Amino acid sequence: MVYLTNLSGRKASVYSIVTEESQHAFLDRFVMEYQKEFFQDLLSIMGRLKSIGNVTGAVSTYFKLDEGLEWNDQVCALYDIPDKHLRLYCIRLSEQMIIVGGGGPKKVRAWQDDPKLAREVNEMMHYSKIIRTRLKDNTLRISLNRLKLEGDLLLIR
Repeated sequence: MVYLTNLSGRKASVYSIVTEESQHAFLDRFVMEYQKEFFQDLLSIMGRLKSIGNVTGAVSTYFKLDEGLEWNDQVCALYDIPDKHLRLYCIRLSEQMIIVGGGGPKKVRAWQDDPKLAREVNEMMHYSKIIRTRLKDNTLRISLNRLKLEGDLLLIR
Protein backbone atom coordinates (compact mmCIF):
# COMPACT_ATOMS: atom_id res chain seq x y z
CA MET A 1 0.00 0.00 0.00
CA VAL A 2 1.07 3.57 -0.58
CA TYR A 3 0.16 6.69 1.37
CA LEU A 4 -1.20 9.37 -0.96
CA THR A 5 0.32 12.58 0.37
CA ASN A 6 -1.48 14.80 -2.15
CA LEU A 7 -4.91 13.64 -0.93
CA SER A 8 -4.28 12.96 2.76
CA GLY A 9 -4.55 15.62 5.41
CA ARG A 10 -5.43 16.42 9.00
CA LYS A 11 -8.87 14.77 8.81
CA ALA A 12 -8.10 11.51 7.02
CA SER A 13 -5.41 9.49 5.31
CA VAL A 14 -5.87 8.16 1.82
CA TYR A 15 -3.98 5.07 0.69
CA SER A 16 -3.98 3.08 -2.53
CA ILE A 17 -2.67 -0.34 -3.49
CA VAL A 18 0.26 -1.13 -5.78
CA THR A 19 0.75 -4.68 -7.01
CA GLU A 20 3.83 -6.44 -8.34
CA GLU A 21 2.16 -6.61 -11.76
CA SER A 22 1.88 -2.83 -12.10
CA GLN A 23 4.10 0.09 -11.25
CA HIS A 24 1.02 2.27 -10.74
CA ALA A 25 -1.30 2.43 -7.74
CA PHE A 26 -4.91 1.38 -8.31
CA LEU A 27 -6.03 5.02 -8.12
CA ASP A 28 -3.43 6.08 -10.70
CA ARG A 29 -4.55 3.31 -13.06
CA PHE A 30 -8.17 4.42 -12.59
CA VAL A 31 -7.29 8.03 -13.45
CA MET A 32 -5.19 7.05 -16.48
CA GLU A 33 -7.91 4.75 -17.80
CA TYR A 34 -10.74 7.29 -17.61
CA GLN A 35 -9.08 10.71 -17.93
CA LYS A 36 -10.12 11.25 -21.55
CA GLU A 37 -13.69 9.98 -21.45
CA PHE A 38 -14.64 11.07 -17.91
CA PHE A 39 -12.39 14.04 -17.15
CA GLN A 40 -15.04 16.05 -15.27
CA ASP A 41 -16.08 13.01 -13.24
CA LEU A 42 -12.44 12.44 -12.27
CA LEU A 43 -12.06 16.07 -11.20
CA SER A 44 -15.10 15.62 -8.99
CA ILE A 45 -13.78 12.37 -7.49
CA MET A 46 -10.32 13.80 -6.84
CA GLY A 47 -11.85 16.91 -5.27
CA ARG A 48 -13.99 14.73 -3.02
CA LEU A 49 -10.95 12.66 -1.96
CA LYS A 50 -8.96 15.82 -1.19
CA SER A 51 -11.89 17.13 0.85
CA ILE A 52 -12.07 13.82 2.74
CA GLY A 53 -8.39 14.12 3.61
CA ASN A 54 -8.40 17.78 4.60
CA VAL A 55 -11.90 18.94 5.52
CA THR A 56 -14.51 16.32 6.38
CA GLY A 57 -12.83 12.98 6.96
CA ALA A 58 -14.28 9.82 5.44
CA VAL A 59 -17.78 10.37 6.81
CA SER A 60 -20.18 7.56 6.01
CA THR A 61 -22.52 9.83 4.04
CA TYR A 62 -19.87 10.08 1.27
CA PHE A 63 -19.98 6.34 0.68
CA LYS A 64 -22.33 3.62 -0.38
CA LEU A 65 -21.42 1.18 2.38
CA ASP A 66 -21.57 -2.61 2.29
CA GLU A 67 -20.72 -2.95 -1.39
CA GLY A 68 -18.77 -6.14 -0.76
CA LEU A 69 -20.31 -9.54 -0.23
CA GLU A 70 -19.15 -10.05 3.37
CA TRP A 71 -20.81 -8.05 6.14
CA ASN A 72 -17.49 -6.83 7.55
CA ASP A 73 -15.31 -6.39 4.46
CA GLN A 74 -15.56 -2.57 4.63
CA VAL A 75 -15.70 -2.32 0.83
CA CYS A 76 -17.71 0.69 -0.27
CA ALA A 77 -18.19 3.00 -3.21
CA LEU A 78 -17.58 6.72 -3.20
CA TYR A 79 -21.08 8.09 -3.83
CA ASP A 80 -21.84 9.34 -7.29
CA ILE A 81 -22.59 12.98 -7.66
CA PRO A 82 -25.77 13.37 -9.74
CA ASP A 83 -25.04 13.20 -13.48
CA LYS A 84 -21.62 11.63 -12.88
CA HIS A 85 -20.98 8.15 -14.19
CA LEU A 86 -17.79 6.86 -12.59
CA ARG A 87 -17.79 4.65 -9.53
CA LEU A 88 -14.67 4.38 -7.32
CA TYR A 89 -14.41 1.49 -4.87
CA CYS A 90 -12.67 1.86 -1.53
CA ILE A 91 -12.00 0.13 1.75
CA ARG A 92 -13.21 2.48 4.48
CA LEU A 93 -11.32 1.46 7.61
CA SER A 94 -12.64 4.42 9.60
CA GLU A 95 -13.57 8.09 9.29
CA GLN A 96 -9.83 8.77 9.39
CA MET A 97 -8.63 6.23 6.84
CA ILE A 98 -9.59 4.94 3.40
CA ILE A 99 -7.85 2.78 0.84
CA VAL A 100 -8.90 3.65 -2.69
CA GLY A 101 -8.98 1.08 -5.43
CA GLY A 102 -10.29 1.12 -8.95
CA GLY A 103 -13.68 1.31 -10.50
CA GLY A 104 -15.34 2.20 -13.73
CA PRO A 105 -18.43 3.58 -15.39
CA LYS A 106 -21.61 2.51 -13.61
CA LYS A 107 -24.06 1.56 -16.33
CA VAL A 108 -25.90 -1.19 -14.46
CA ARG A 109 -27.94 -1.30 -11.27
CA ALA A 110 -25.68 -3.79 -9.45
CA TRP A 111 -21.91 -4.08 -9.78
CA GLN A 112 -22.32 -7.86 -10.07
CA ASP A 113 -23.94 -7.30 -13.48
CA ASP A 114 -20.84 -5.64 -14.96
CA PRO A 115 -17.67 -7.76 -15.43
CA LYS A 116 -15.33 -4.76 -15.00
CA LEU A 117 -16.99 -3.52 -11.80
CA ALA A 118 -17.25 -7.07 -10.46
CA ARG A 119 -13.49 -7.54 -10.97
CA GLU A 120 -12.76 -4.24 -9.18
CA VAL A 121 -15.01 -5.03 -6.20
CA ASN A 122 -13.70 -8.58 -5.89
CA GLU A 123 -10.15 -7.27 -5.89
CA MET A 124 -10.98 -4.83 -3.10
CA MET A 125 -12.69 -7.59 -1.10
CA HIS A 126 -9.55 -9.69 -1.49
CA TYR A 127 -7.27 -6.93 -0.20
CA SER A 128 -9.71 -6.02 2.55
CA LYS A 129 -9.45 -9.55 3.89
CA ILE A 130 -5.64 -9.37 3.90
CA ILE A 131 -5.69 -5.97 5.63
CA ARG A 132 -8.20 -7.06 8.27
CA THR A 133 -6.17 -10.21 8.98
CA ARG A 134 -2.97 -8.19 9.25
CA LEU A 135 -4.62 -5.69 11.61
CA LYS A 136 -5.91 -8.56 13.73
CA ASP A 137 -2.51 -10.30 13.95
CA ASN A 138 -0.82 -6.93 14.58
CA THR A 139 1.58 -7.02 11.61
CA LEU A 140 -0.27 -3.91 10.49
CA ARG A 141 -1.40 -1.31 13.02
CA ILE A 142 -3.29 1.95 13.11
CA SER A 143 -1.30 4.81 14.65
CA LEU A 144 -2.30 6.44 17.93
CA ASN A 145 -3.65 9.51 16.11
CA ARG A 146 -5.71 7.09 13.93
CA LEU A 147 -4.34 8.66 10.73
CA LYS A 148 -1.59 6.27 9.63
CA LEU A 149 -1.03 2.61 9.01
CA GLU A 150 2.13 1.33 10.65
CA GLY A 151 4.04 -1.86 10.13
CA ASP A 152 4.48 -3.83 6.93
CA LEU A 153 2.45 -2.17 4.17
CA LEU A 154 3.39 -4.90 1.69
CA LEU A 155 0.29 -6.92 0.91
CA ILE A 156 0.96 -10.30 -0.63
CA ARG A 157 -1.80 -11.49 -2.95
